[in-house]
Amino acid sequence: MRRTILLLLLLFLAVPAYAQEPTRVPDVSAGAVPDASAGPTPTIYVVQPGDTLYRIAQDYGTTVEAIAAANDIADPSQIVSGQKLIIPTTPITAEPPAPPPTSPNSRVHPVRPGDTLPSLAFRYGTTVLALREQNGLDRLGLLVTGQELVIPSPALPTLEDRRFPAVLIRPAPVAQGQTIFVAVRSDARLKLSGALLDQSLAFTRDGEQYWALLGLDALTSPGTFALDLLAVEASTGDRITMQETLTVTAGSFPTYNVVVPVSRQNLLDPDLSRAEREKVAQVFAGVSPRRLFSAPFGYPLAGELDPTSPFGQRRSYSGGPVSSYHSGQDYAAATGVPVYAPARGVVVLAEPLDVRGQAVILDHGWGVFSGFWHLSQIDVTVGQQVDRGQVIGLVGNTGLSTGAHLHWEMQVRGVPVNPVQWTTESFSEPESGGNERTEE
Repeated sequence: MRRTILLLLLLFLAVPAYAQEPTRVPDVSAGAVPDASAGPTPTIYVVQPGDTLYRIAQDYGTTVEAIAAANDIADPSQIVSGQKLIIPTTPITAEPPAPPPTSPNSRVHPVRPGDTLPSLAFRYGTTVLALREQNGLDRLGLLVTGQELVIPSPALPTLEDRRFPAVLIRPAPVAQGQTIFVAVRSDARLKLSGALLDQSLAFTRDGEQYWALLGLDALTSPGTFALDLLAVEASTGDRITMQETLTVTAGSFPTYNVVVPVSRQNLLDPDLSRAEREKVAQVFAGVSPRRLFSAPFGYPLAGELDPTSPFGQRRSYSGGPVSSYHSGQDYAAATGVPVYAPARGVVVLAEPLDVRGQAVILDHGWGVFSGFWHLSQIDVTVGQQVDRGQVIGLVGNTGLSTGAHLHWEMQVRGVPVNPVQWTTESFSEPESGGNERTEE
């Protein structure tokens, strides 16, 4: 007798969540419609095969408790096909119950047809008891399709890698003004999103790896920040939240006073610089879905380089207050020296500007741009694709410049970054010829 009761209980626990999406059939027979003089006519619903009170309540904008109370149902799990239910007409104003609390690193599984606590416990390397306790379920552990369950940590530590994708962030720590590379590896197909310091991460898929680039502003305060990732598995619908920490260190940025010649003082006009800055920012804000570049980048000048003003240098002009920082890397060179494309790209700007002088901007794809200011000559046109090492112009002394030099600027998704970092790091692993697909 005891064995029979135990077997029945196990079978009851293994009853799968209902999957059927039945057509809702209100009962319109004369006998089912109450007398109109008794007040507002309630809706009478006929239970269909596979129905649950949870689904019926969702369809009619009410709650399981309200339907159970209106029909004197003691056990909400016990309804049968053909049963007539009074659906309460009073709108529900209470907030829906909050989902189970989650930690910064958690997996939430939406119950699917056929799911049971034993099957889920086996899949995720945990126990039925742990699932019940984590989600506040009673000892019967009844599940309904669409219900969200927080999956507890595996009972076996070796299963941890099966629960969460692997995340790689580099460089770590990261200095102000550097580019951050985030890679996520998973056997499952994912829909990924993320954020760091109010910047959104957009991921590109390449096989089992997803990767994203992010520019860290040179004025970001040093400290430790949270990088939040959200992944949704295509096969299970599981919602996986992950939180990594990123340490930002201070860069070595000197302060420099730029003495502007009297003949070019007019270029300090804030209205003039603002209009040009907005125009250039609009170009840098574009995001092309195809990656053209392969990294590391080359340098835009040949031979021995003569670096002058470094990226991130804090600047004042003609003795004024420190009002900005240098958004690129300067190299001293004679007027007429060739300037080369450091990587493959498409020309998106090639024209004279007031402050930046004769200027060229290359779009390398996927939100990565490089700009070249103060040229004496432009040798490319908008829309032209250039290869690494191709001449795009000549060094000059145009615009707000105090001598012949090249200003090389890079921006990643609209944030200026140190271009020199791109000459030593790849930011594109694994190499795949630029055929990645951006996740929508």
